Amino acid sequence: MSGDPSSARQTQRPARAKVSLKAPEFDGLAVGRVGARVRIETLELVGAEFSRSDTDPLGSDPDSRIPKSSGIRVEWNSSTDTRRLGCVITFATVFDDQNNKPYNVAASYRLIYTIPDKDPLPADTDVETFMHWNAVFNAWPYWREYLASTVNRAGLPRFVLPIARMPLPGMITTE
Repeated sequence: MSGDPSSARQTQRPARAKVSLKAPEFDGLAVGRVGARVRIETLELVGAEFSRSDTDPLGSDPDSRIPKSSGIRVEWNSSTDTRRLGCVITFATVFDDQNNKPYNVAASYRLIYTIPDKDPLPADTDVETFMHWNAVFNAWPYWREYLASTVNRAGLPRFVLPIARMPLPGMITTE
């Protein structure tokens, strides 16, 4: 065998994923341009975590139903022919109980979309906007269910996330 095997691995590496912690401003036309072309191929759970700092055998009395903090991380990429778009969306929430004993819930979902050969390819800026708005919207019900069922199984106070709502075109969004 000739050549350096490590260099062969490097040339086969996919393009670097795009990671954004802040969503671009909502643009309904951009989301629509991508949404009209793509078909969702799969939505799958790729990671999940629940942890609580309350390890006392008698437990503590958790009473918080309002998250202390929460966040969404979006990482996306496209295939070399850009006919497959994929993203991993990570949702995370931290709660505190009355004794300041936090508990954390997080889950990551992979969504893969395909664009039929007959359809024109969307611009990267449109894809990024789509991933931050529509892909998050697609994954939101799975996150809601995971969060609610995990909190329930842990014997913590019931917490239900609101349903996700897409802003209407022209609507001003707040951070």
